[in-house]
Amino acid sequence: MGTTSDALEVASVASVARVVSSGTVRVDERCTACGNCLITCPTTALRPAPGRPTVIDARCTSCGACVEVCPVDAITETITEPVIEVEIP
Repeated sequence: MGTTSDALEVASVASVARVVSSGTVRVDERCTACGNCLITCPTTALRPAPGRPTVIDARCTSCGACVEVCPVDAITETITEPVIEVEIP
């Protein structure tokens, strides 16, 4: 299994490359429904729901943006491994 630094090394020689994390994001009961995560998520993987947002795993890239903006640390992210998307002409 490669590391993030391995992924970045490969990305540096490709004409178009993107390093995407693979993992899961969860919102727990500490959520106050402030909406910061909903506004911040670049892929709209978080959706409003009664009580707290839900995560659409298929849209989530595990970028960590939601984790950073949560004022009560209700969002946890578990990274499993980096995924490299590379296009070499």
